[in-house]
Amino acid sequence: MADKFIRQLTHNTETFERNWSSTFDRLNDFFIDCENENVDVQDYRIKALDALVDYILADSPTEKKETHDAKSIFVRRVVLLCEPDPQPSLVDLVRILRRILDSPNVFNGWYLTFIESIYHQFNLGTYLSEKPSTDLIASILKSFEKQSFLKETSDTECESRWRDFLVTYMFSSLGSISNKLTGEETMLAMRPAFQQLFQRAIRMCSKSNIWLEIGESLQKSLPSLFNCFDNPADVLVIIECSDVLLSQDFIRSLSSSYKENVNQVKTNFSHILKIIERLVLANRIGDARNIIDDTIDVHFKTAVDISTLLQMFIRLCPQLNVDYRNEFCDQIIFPLSINLASEKCNKKLAPLLFDFALVILDLNVIKAPKCALELLEKKEYYPWKELAPKFAHLIRSCAAYDIIDSEDHFADINYLDNIIRLAAERSEVNQTIVQATHDEALRAILRWLGPATSINKMIWCSHVYRMGQYLLDLIDQRQITIEICAQLIEALNKRISKSEEDETSDGLERFFTNVTSKLATYLQQLKSLPENIHREIVSFILAALALPLKRENGEISFEKEMANTIWLVIGELLTSEKEVRIYEPCIKRIHSLACDDREEDFFEWWSNFWQFMGLKIPDMASEYAEEFLSDVINRKRFDLFTILPDVYLKRPEPFHTRLNELIDGIFSNNQAYSISMSQLFSMIGKEHPELITVNQVDRIFASMKISSKKSNDFILLFEALGFVANTQPSLFHKHRAQLLHHVSEKQNISAFQCLQQYLVASTIVDEGKSANEHLTILINLLKGNPKMKSDTRTQIFHVCQLIGVMNKQALKSKRTDLMAFKSYSECRLLLDFIDGEKLTEENQEAINRTRQEIAQMEKLVIKTGKDVQNITKVVKRQELSVSNLNTRVNTVDTRLNDVNEQLKEHTSEIERIDAKTLSYVPSEWGSQVSKLLNHRADNDWRLLGKRFGYSKSELRHWSMHADPCMSLLNEWFMTNKADEATYGLVKMLDDIGRKDVSKIIRQAATAADKLIPDDMPFEIKRLPPVFLSYQWGTQKAVTTLKQNLEEAGYACWMDIGQMGGGDKLFAKIDAGIRGAKVIVCCMNSAYVESDNCSREVHLAISTGKPLIPLQMEKLKWPPEGALGPIMSEYLYIRFYDRKSNSD
Repeated sequence: MADKFIRQLTHNTETFERNWSSTFDRLNDFFIDCENENVDVQDYRIKALDALVDYILADSPTEKKETHDAKSIFVRRVVLLCEPDPQPSLVDLVRILRRILDSPNVFNGWYLTFIESIYHQFNLGTYLSEKPSTDLIASILKSFEKQSFLKETSDTECESRWRDFLVTYMFSSLGSISNKLTGEETMLAMRPAFQQLFQRAIRMCSKSNIWLEIGESLQKSLPSLFNCFDNPADVLVIIECSDVLLSQDFIRSLSSSYKENVNQVKTNFSHILKIIERLVLANRIGDARNIIDDTIDVHFKTAVDISTLLQMFIRLCPQLNVDYRNEFCDQIIFPLSINLASEKCNKKLAPLLFDFALVILDLNVIKAPKCALELLEKKEYYPWKELAPKFAHLIRSCAAYDIIDSEDHFADINYLDNIIRLAAERSEVNQTIVQATHDEALRAILRWLGPATSINKMIWCSHVYRMGQYLLDLIDQRQITIEICAQLIEALNKRISKSEEDETSDGLERFFTNVTSKLATYLQQLKSLPENIHREIVSFILAALALPLKRENGEISFEKEMANTIWLVIGELLTSEKEVRIYEPCIKRIHSLACDDREEDFFEWWSNFWQFMGLKIPDMASEYAEEFLSDVINRKRFDLFTILPDVYLKRPEPFHTRLNELIDGIFSNNQAYSISMSQLFSMIGKEHPELITVNQVDRIFASMKISSKKSNDFILLFEALGFVANTQPSLFHKHRAQLLHHVSEKQNISAFQCLQQYLVASTIVDEGKSANEHLTILINLLKGNPKMKSDTRTQIFHVCQLIGVMNKQALKSKRTDLMAFKSYSECRLLLDFIDGEKLTEENQEAINRTRQEIAQMEKLVIKTGKDVQNITKVVKRQELSVSNLNTRVNTVDTRLNDVNEQLKEHTSEIERIDAKTLSYVPSEWGSQVSKLLNHRADNDWRLLGKRFGYSKSELRHWSMHADPCMSLLNEWFMTNKADEATYGLVKMLDDIGRKDVSKIIRQAATAADKLIPDDMPFEIKRLPPVFLSYQWGTQKAVTTLKQNLEEAGYACWMDIGQMGGGDKLFAKIDAGIRGAKVIVCCMNSAYVESDNCSREVHLAISTGKPLIPLQMEKLKWPPEGALGPIMSEYLYIRFYDRKSNSD
């Protein structure tokens, strides 16, 4: 029997080799004999194959056997002899095959020889697939699953033979091979079994090349095999166990199974996310993208649990391989972020979505910022206040991108500044955000002010500096300290000191410029600084000014721009002369650059500084009197003029030495220069009229005679001459006719003031001898000017009264002439005085005041050669208008080209203000109160003005007037109701310790049967100069307008609904309009129809306030309705966007 023969064969290879010839012959004989004997051939062959398996299993599997050695030939010969019909059944053949396959260590060439032989000789793959014999195939697959095929358990040649057999034949993906188990029908019929085999391949692929190849072959054979699993968890197992084996076809097939089945996505969503996660962690971004395309993207609105999705990605992002993060952002996160941004998500998910944006930013790759921005820009979604603590993380994550060295201006990294800007915008509404971001923002700014050491460069990349510009807005100004400012100044100093050595860029310069602007704001906030900080600032400014101040194209250097920014606020920070002295090197350098190097813009630096410091430290400012005068006179820098009055009071000598130059300048064709010189001359004339010589007076009148200027161009000059005439009337004898010409022919009010000073002072000097002559001159003026202005006529009668007090007889002689003017109350007072009639108490008081004025003037007139320096104006008329002209024209010169036209406007303005002045301040006590408060004291008119709330610039402006207190009082009464203004004045006078003055007002009120109450619901302070009139629909836009105006230095009055209603509201609005300088009408269609808005406009018109109409939306102009006729006289400003019509 063949089976017995096979079992008794030797296992010794050498012996087997020697006996192989006889063994071969005997085998053939056994199988020939079996066909001739009466035996079951099929059973005979089965037994022979089983015996062969027994022999193989008993032989040493580790002994290396060549494929052509005797034993291998023996195995193939036995199988060949068993192949003819009748063959063993498929069941027996599979059983026999599995006896080898189930061996513990099948991974050797000896066992493979048998497996190959039986598989190929009997075409097992073909026959098993034709039936199909699913149970038998499944049992073969089970046997294979038991094997590990580990790399280290076999040699390369053996492994190669196994791979060729399994991949080329048994599990072949080639269509040309029929003897295989992986036919499409078979695999589809046995889907679970092959899926299970595939799972085994997946698990073992990292340890076994054989299993790796089996897995790949199975995927290629039928990708659709894996588009569904009986248990979805199986897919997850496959994914989790495979790093490299899964093919794109497998993934595509798997994902396509979900594409049309939303319920399957819902049911298996958690498994899908785990598959995506595993693929991403295996760096298979494209495959994960395919899964997302067919699951999350397709069913985003119907099947996706956004919360679970976000949690998975938040967990996944930190684990990503750095080399694949850009691809991950580009292919997965960006499309997902677009879906999330457009989806109407439940607001409860907002914190989770914000966290997702944070972990995206933490990826720290170029593609990430764009993805994060998509999420953060989701409108009206996030609870920013609740999220405020997380903004520190946001800023830290963005700042960490400074290590990326990229200058690609189109790269996604450039979205970082949009993220920072968004954070800054949100912080404007939610202050808790800026509190949270302060430390991180400051840390980044300080780092970026230095060299880019983390990328081995001197300067940072452009995206860093762009971030920095917005990051500055996320520093909390309330947390700024002197130490922080010191750090910023030190960093700027280091940059300046290395400017000529280091490279630069536009981004760096913009960043440093913005940092400097913020630093200036911080310094202003601190208000006072220690000496070491001042010295650091000096060092910084000097270093900046030592560098080139302009670029090659003529633009200013950024170093100069930074220095200018800091210099503009220095004046506000200096509180003592000691501190100012620290800056002397800067002061001198700036003036040197302006004058010697002809860098004209440094005059503004110089001027701005001294406009602050001239008032604070006048003693030090006076040390530069010569420089100031040279700047104004020689260089025509009129912006410096405002500091000269205080300097003059401290050091008048430099001014006096240049008196002749001032006089020459008065007649210059440059109008602004002429006016400035006139103001300086007026200042000297007021303080030291005795210095003016006869030659200078003659020179002035001679120049006036030949000048082409109009009479009104000499308003300031005549004012100054009035002071001189009051003390040295003799200098004007020969010029009387010229004065009269300007008074009678040119109607020059200032010329009349000069004339009246001359006439009265002359009368005093000659002890009344010229009274008759002077009265004749005055009466002739009355007769020759029937259209004379009432205030001038009143003054003429008053001068007649002054002269009449000194020489009543001369006045009596003019009684007949005066009778022609008896219709005027002032003239009737004169007639009663002449006739000796009993005067009313009021008129007697007026005569007494006149005598006091004469007595005062007698002290002022130069009769004994004394050096008299304090000259007081006699007349009641205030001089607001003239000095107002000084300052306003001074400003006009720098802004307008047509000065002549402006001067015409100012002349008419003088007359308008004169008229108002006389009508607003009560005449019963105005002159007397003004005289007392003008007398210099700690609690004089200046303290009163400060308590009323007027600014330093306003007080400085009025100080240049002949009667500053009258100017102050006029402004107070003009902007308040008479009873409220009187109450407020008396109350404030009592508060500042001037009951002597308030007593005069109270007595005058009592005499007029008026009562000043002890208390009144009136806020004693000046009202804002800008009144914003609007309708509630535009409140948001008008609020923004108010903020911008106030930031620019213009206080605004605006009703924001906090003042109640009814009469109380109307009273507040009335006060606001009366106290304003200008009314801004913010008009929309509802404004035009509003009765309240119309009431405001009419009140503004009736009180003479200028209007500025703003169109807040497109309107027909002039608008229809009651406001149409009023608004037709005004030009409007379009204050809306044409495209969006938005605020």
